[in-house]
Amino acid sequence: MVKKMRKTQVNWSPQVFSILSNYPQWQDMLRSALHKPLLDTTYCPEVIEVFDQHGLLAGRVHGCFSYECSRTFQSESEFIAWLFDGELAVFYVGSELVINRIQILEKVSREW
Repeated sequence: MVKKMRKTQVNWSPQVFSILSNYPQWQDMLRSALHKPLLDTTYCPEVIEVFDQHGLLAGRVHGCFSYECSRTFQSESEFIAWLFDGELAVFYVGSELVINRIQILEKVSREW
């Protein structure tokens, strides 16, 4: 069964739209994150995980234990997603920031 990409209220670029059409589970997470508030500046996640379309890239638990997955150079990431305690916090395709719920990242990007 082929699942068609559902229409969204956001204005994604053609590149983002094209990539997300291949990953409906990430599409759903993005839509859900759009309605969530920015993360508080005092928020310190216990688990930080970074994913791409191939799966988990790296993670850190309680600021102490780090882990990462090995990849070949041919495994180029189409997107990068940062999850904080299981919630989507940052998502980007190439250099296009699609979701940013981290206030400090917002401040830094405005200064550039």
